[in-house]
Amino acid sequence: MERKKKSVGIYIPTLNRVGKERQLSLKEFLSKSSHVPTLVCPKSEVKDHLKYHDKVLKCKKKGIGKVRQWILENAKEDVVILCDDDINFQFRPDEETTKLEQATDLDPMIKQCVRVIRKGYIHGGVSARQGNNHIKVSELDNKRNCNFHFLSRKKVLKTEARFDRLPVMEDFHFILSLLTQGFPNRIIYNYCWNQKPGSVGGCNTYRTLELQAEAAEGLKEAFPDFVTVVEKTNKTDWSIAKGTRKDVRVQWKKAYESSGGAK
Repeated sequence: MERKKKSVGIYIPTLNRVGKERQLSLKEFLSKSSHVPTLVCPKSEVKDHLKYHDKVLKCKKKGIGKVRQWILENAKEDVVILCDDDINFQFRPDEETTKLEQATDLDPMIKQCVRVIRKGYIHGGVSARQGNNHIKVSELDNKRNCNFHFLSRKKVLKTEARFDRLPVMEDFHFILSLLTQGFPNRIIYNYCWNQKPGSVGGCNTYRTLELQAEAAEGLKEAFPDFVTVVEKTNKTDWSIAKGTRKDVRVQWKKAYESSGGAK
């Protein structure tokens, strides 16, 4: 019997980045994929986004975590992809090496995300470019993930994991909640995303060093066995500051192993 095709929805939360030239992720998908993403923004920005894109949803929630949770609860598709609005994508043309080139077709990446869900995973992501060359396989489990998430919507909603537990670093809380419940994540490494640091808009609108520190300590409090709060020095301009900030070091594999195994 032929398996039912899973519906896929790509959602791009966006804030204070009105204008087609500022919507980097949207431009990537519109030019390199058959999937048309939906922009999710405050009511005040809907009209301006509709001038160049016809799939726009208004969301009254404030803060990336609350917006992501709202998308998860209101989407209708089987597989929900949450993608930051300021990234582009690379891929490995030769699976035998970690050398990257600019992606010209994103449909294979989306199909790979769906295949992972079909294998039984309920959450996963695509690797960041930074550190991608350290992983020589195309996929790996129980690793750090941010900026690009793919989710089996109905199954995730049945768990206790939520994106709105913290004001920032909320995705780390979400992932740890799933790992400690016995749901491994699968990260794709033969594709990756890249982001220009320090761009105006998005989380930079409200994130401060104080909020960053609060989230780091909150994550440590929620998962003390797997999270260590550290001071990090920015080698390049970061979104809110040069110099040092509070951040976290997370033992992702240990968090999953604490659950006793996959569900």
